[in-house]
Amino acid sequence: MLSVDKALKIVMENVRTIERIDSVGLDSANGRVLAEDIFSDIDMPPFNRSSMDGYAVISDDISNVPAELSIIEEIPAGHFPKKRIVRGTTAKIMTGAPVPEGADAVVMVENTESLKDSKVKILSKAKKGENISNRGEDVKKGDKILSRGILLRCQEISILATVGKYKVKVLSQPRVSILATGTELVEPDKIPSIGQIRNSNSYSLFAQCQSIGIKPEYLGIAIDDEADLREKIKKGLNYDVFLISGGISMGDYDFVPSILRDMDVKIEFEKVAIKPGKPVLFGTKDNTIVFGLPGNPVSTMVIYDIFVKPVLKKMSGDSVNFNFTGKAMIEKDFSRKKAERQEYIPVRVTRSGMEAGAMPVEFHGSADMMAITKANGLLIIPVGIDKINKGDICNVMWFSSTDPSYMPS
Repeated sequence: MLSVDKALKIVMENVRTIERIDSVGLDSANGRVLAEDIFSDIDMPPFNRSSMDGYAVISDDISNVPAELSIIEEIPAGHFPKKRIVRGTTAKIMTGAPVPEGADAVVMVENTESLKDSKVKILSKAKKGENISNRGEDVKKGDKILSRGILLRCQEISILATVGKYKVKVLSQPRVSILATGTELVEPDKIPSIGQIRNSNSYSLFAQCQSIGIKPEYLGIAIDDEADLREKIKKGLNYDVFLISGGISMGDYDFVPSILRDMDVKIEFEKVAIKPGKPVLFGTKDNTIVFGLPGNPVSTMVIYDIFVKPVLKKMSGDSVNFNFTGKAMIEKDFSRKKAERQEYIPVRVTRSGMEAGAMPVEFHGSADMMAITKANGLLIIPVGIDKINKGDICNVMWFSSTDPSYMPS
């Protein structure tokens, strides 16, 4: 069997960034990868503006304090000054408002005292340029402010709005299809009869894709019949990424690998030294990436995080932010009988200051979905390690749909 690292290397070597481009509004741009260089159409700031609430003054006019000045106007943000500041005068000014002509500093309101008859007492000196943001000091008109290929976050979206880019070109996200297999499966709105179970894998995969902004296409359930499987697999191969849950092991009705081969899918591997999720298939056909995922729900979730998520990220142009990983101190002893596979154990990670602790939750195997609801991450146990002692520092990985700041109750 392939190691996890070797299998992931094979996967990533077969993945290319999608070259299609979408044009989206700023309300849909978060988490997307920019597909164009962006240049500013304005100076930033667009005028000399006050960075504080206070009084616009001539700095030499208040070289001796306290100093009394006459207030000749008030300048709220969004209003342009009407008067020029001369010796003995000032203007009350709000944060973000244009600085009036003649003024070369702003005294914070905290360093002033209001007087009668439209006068103010200045209690502290101010250097020339103090509390003034000069026109173009951040960005000049025509400057390149964002480069093609960066991941758009709230910071970048804010500056896009500032320069009037209300629509922006981004790399298209992969088109993903999801197919569940197994005659025993019924949809969640059905009551299972004897021998049947509800289809949960498709919906967990759907949610995992949505957690990184991808909306997959659900192809339904294919029964263990070659004709039905062929029809649905043929449809799934029309997408950029095709996720098949179940039907890839060694059972009499596990037809998926042979059908994929018949359809000219090049299968790179079918097993990985990972637990849970040893039976995992990876293949390619033209520009389509195919994953055969285990039927057990925990296995499917883990395999998605380890292998599928990096593929979707790279295809979207984001080749860096695959998974949240970190170090945590194990809070109780853990042992296992076999150590030939890299194992992922559900844990509840908590933080105290800068330190993190990981408590393994009670876990009964790859069908135990209740354990996953009590966990927010996975403890990574390398090949060859059969015992971890309380207090050991180990690697942990957060689930794809979990923000690291979230801790389940």
